[in-house]
Amino acid sequence: MRRPWSISTTVRNPERLRDFLQVLKQLEGEEFNTDNQRRYQILLIQARLYKPNRLTPQQSNLPSPSNTEPIPYEMAEEIFNSQGYVDPAMRGRQSVNPLNKLGFSIARDGYGAIQITDLGNNFLAGDYDISSVFFKSLLKLQFPNPWSPHFSAQQGFNVMPFVATLHLLQRVIQQTSQSSLSKTEFSIFVPTLINANRIDEQVERILQFRESEDKQDYIREFAYEFYDSTIRETHINNLFDYGDNIIRYFRLTRYFKIEADQTGRHWHVDLERSRMVEIQQLLELYDGTARSFDSVTSYLSYLADINQPELPWENLDNLQQIAASWHNIVESEVRKGEIDISDEQRSLLQEDFMTFQRVELENHVGKLRALNVEVKLRLKRSQIRRNAEKLKLIISSLRDRQIIRQYTPEEFEKTIAEALQIINDEILIKPNYPVDDSGEPISHAPANKPDIECYYESFNATCEVTLECGRLQWILEGQPVMRHLRDFEEQHFDKEVFCLFIAPRIHNDTFSTFWYAVKYEYNGKIQKIVPMSAEMFAGLLQTISEVIERNISFSHNDLRDFYTRTLSQLEELTGFSQWSESITVSLESWRQKFSDTHEI
Repeated sequence: MRRPWSISTTVRNPERLRDFLQVLKQLEGEEFNTDNQRRYQILLIQARLYKPNRLTPQQSNLPSPSNTEPIPYEMAEEIFNSQGYVDPAMRGRQSVNPLNKLGFSIARDGYGAIQITDLGNNFLAGDYDISSVFFKSLLKLQFPNPWSPHFSAQQGFNVMPFVATLHLLQRVIQQTSQSSLSKTEFSIFVPTLINANRIDEQVERILQFRESEDKQDYIREFAYEFYDSTIRETHINNLFDYGDNIIRYFRLTRYFKIEADQTGRHWHVDLERSRMVEIQQLLELYDGTARSFDSVTSYLSYLADINQPELPWENLDNLQQIAASWHNIVESEVRKGEIDISDEQRSLLQEDFMTFQRVELENHVGKLRALNVEVKLRLKRSQIRRNAEKLKLIISSLRDRQIIRQYTPEEFEKTIAEALQIINDEILIKPNYPVDDSGEPISHAPANKPDIECYYESFNATCEVTLECGRLQWILEGQPVMRHLRDFEEQHFDKEVFCLFIAPRIHNDTFSTFWYAVKYEYNGKIQKIVPMSAEMFAGLLQTISEVIERNISFSHNDLRDFYTRTLSQLEELTGFSQWSESITVSLESWRQKFSDTHEI
């Protein structure tokens, strides 16, 4: 049976690959034999990166105060052995597969010592650029290749998926007014694009699908023809899983733009229009067909070489075209939005970049991209300030469990960040997730920073959000939240600092973890953490929405008053189990202070 291509169903979140790679780094230089394949999987369990399904109650409640402290190796090995795997070493091979496929490592039995490639080491570096890392990685991805027997030329594969998808979208743009691909179109027609010489046929299929009256019937017929075999519903469902997984990786490159509704369930994929000069240069250099390699050794050398494949903007003339394009984009955005920029930023736009050498010009382009994002974000912030209608949409989403279940972590972080920006008088609300050229998040905030940093005139705060609601919540969030807060407190010691923690539901173990920090100490000093469920936070926003609609005076000091009220009740409580109810009482008394003088 013919199969679609995919990137990784083992690790659905691309950023988790960095943690998997960090664990593999411990084995670098050793053979990836059966013993080390098994050992690698145990190390993943030890680092809490993999949780088997079958755990005893004692194993589910692992005796560790935080996810920063690994499980004892002996316990991790016991957990691994208790699973009863028929082929235990296979689990390690499966876990390392996406790292090999994407060129971050070379780890396979019979191919020498485990090696973390230059690209992989770049990914592990503290100041890595996630877009650059995945762009280089996905540009190398191709089928067939000498190292993968599963996507062979005999099965019809001849594709560089990333480049071929760029070609596909460009040709759709050229032939129709509906330039973007819907979630369904992307999921059905991108994973099944296995030969770049047949891109035009795939475009024709997309146009036929758009004209079809019974789209489900068209999908079934297309899937039957593609698989060339009897199909089950799972074959079609798999295409949607692959499509969702592929776009998670592709969007990290910033060459694809995603537009989604408030729930994130319905999205469209388009080319990133601000990068059309770069995209066109790529498409002129590569037609989307796979490169030929005469041996596995030559292919592995290609994977390990961070300077390959060749990029069109290594040519100075092409790089100058890109710089000119970004100058025009930024100047247009500044004029359109009537944005005031600093003297330094204005000087950047006035530089004679045509005299720059390549490295200097690359830095210049990077600064222009950053300025473009800053201008876009400033414009968005001005549009949502004290926007009661936008706030109502956020409140509705936070109160809808179905919507929250559909959120990705970055979508949830964005929703909370926008809610905080609507209050109107912050100095800066700074989400730490990486963004595309329009300022939209492409992934969640990195593990070493707070999700959101909040700066006000009279105080500062971190805001941490999670979609995790179960027992793992305190393990995944407890220690990191307190550590991020302590780092932030030390950086901003001149002001009072709070932490707002938001989840769809706050688990009792999380209340217990934070209770000790706010009641007694964390690393020698009390912290100010306010945990709120999505429903609680929606109630707070409801009050602010009503205040805005009635044009009642409201400032960040009122938000600070709520945080203070919440924490001042702790002395009256006998334990963490009363804390949730106490926050609800504090919220109602805080709301009442507006009702005392103004009807709400």
